[in-house]
Amino acid sequence: MQTPLDYMTDWADGIRCWQAVYRLQSEPVVSAASARKKGFKRASELLAHSRQHSPFYAKYYSSIPTDSPLEAYPPVARSTLMDHFDEWATDRRIDKKSVNHFLSSTDTIGERYLDNYLVWTSSGTCGEPGIYVQDKNAMSIYQSLISVRYQQSGHASASTDPWHLVLNSDRMAMIAALEGHFAGTVYWKWAARLNPWLSSRTRTFSILQPVATLVERLNDWQPGFMSSYPSMLAVLANEQKSGRLKLSLNSLWSGGEQLGEQQKRKIEAAFGCNIVEDYGASEAMNMAFGCDHGRLHINTDWFILEPVDENRQVLPAGEKSATTLVTNLASRLQPIIRYDIGDSITLHTDACDCGNPLPTLSIEGRNDDTLWLPANEADHIPILPLALNTVIEEMANEFGFQINQIGAQELSIRTQGDDIQSRREAFDKIRAPLKQYFESQGTLPVKLQHDPRPPQRNAVSGKLNQVNNRSRVDHHVSTCPASE
Repeated sequence: MQTPLDYMTDWADGIRCWQAVYRLQSEPVVSAASARKKGFKRASELLAHSRQHSPFYAKYYSSIPTDSPLEAYPPVARSTLMDHFDEWATDRRIDKKSVNHFLSSTDTIGERYLDNYLVWTSSGTCGEPGIYVQDKNAMSIYQSLISVRYQQSGHASASTDPWHLVLNSDRMAMIAALEGHFAGTVYWKWAARLNPWLSSRTRTFSILQPVATLVERLNDWQPGFMSSYPSMLAVLANEQKSGRLKLSLNSLWSGGEQLGEQQKRKIEAAFGCNIVEDYGASEAMNMAFGCDHGRLHINTDWFILEPVDENRQVLPAGEKSATTLVTNLASRLQPIIRYDIGDSITLHTDACDCGNPLPTLSIEGRNDDTLWLPANEADHIPILPLALNTVIEEMANEFGFQINQIGAQELSIRTQGDDIQSRREAFDKIRAPLKQYFESQGTLPVKLQHDPRPPQRNAVSGKLNQVNNRSRVDHHVSTCPASE
């Protein structure tokens, strides 16, 4: 229950966000060079702050001269930060024991940790999930980027300006994994608290409910603005096209997964409105945003994205990277510096026709499949990859898995572990929650088979696809490194 102090804190956070919005509006991006210069100035300040206040970085950078450029500093992986969690934060009160206690309850989703911070987690693709603590300054910067950057493109319209579409939508809906402390859900709850006049117009829907139930509830709610993952929007586009879903939307917001161009066109055609696309991650929110010309513009004054090869050497624009190092200039509480985010990107060499000077990029992240399982002889039910992720991580407390569809009603499952026995034990833990979830969706009985091998990467893309349908299962893959 909210106390008077909570309301005062929310009010203060709201004022801080509006101040951040005003500052960003007062400093329009005039050139790619000026934004880049501002970003590297902030990077220098972040490096100095981290070396002074984070015991982990003080030791990690001890051999690097203080006047070294950003690229001279060693990259860092999620596993390294999680292994040194208690030494990472610049607020020395933050430790893994207290954070895990906070995360152990769903009642604290979107609430304040240590009365001052927000906490969210990322999925454990190849092992332990990431835990990220956000302070008020970082949250206000994320909010200002959402509110301002679309308007400052110079060509933003009512169809792509998120602040306009939110204010002019009678009702809003977010369809997400509500059962865990995930970034989108935490952020949404925080934003609703800061804007109580929007609360009555906002409703959240779980991706774990059957599609037929979700369609019924969306038809009853009739939102004007809807936000979800591309895989869920694609499923709902089919429902809209079939006539079962009957929505009149002003706009859609897509994030959390890779949105393909063909997929985007189908979704927009089904709903008759544009998709606002955002590229972000649990480690770095709002790194890039979409424009009317279909490009993703990087907020280079707040995020530095370095495309690198297999040896972590920086690549020039125009070349596809093996992975990407991200520096989040908004976060000083848990500094994210040259963090290996795992996405393959290509920085574009040409300017965007929309007129926005910020550079653009293409992304190739993990691309998991939606499984279609039979419900009866005529119907198939979509099973979203993020729903499977939520069931396994939140209900079975297992991380690092791979599901391969090897038959119409048969799934082969690989789990993470040091040996066959530990991988089998992990499989035994996730089997019951998965069967229960499939039954709740109305599928025919699904056979779950344990594959004793650990999760494996695609040999061509190098990416770990956690959920693979039958058309992709036969591709040759190589073993996922245990160090991730």
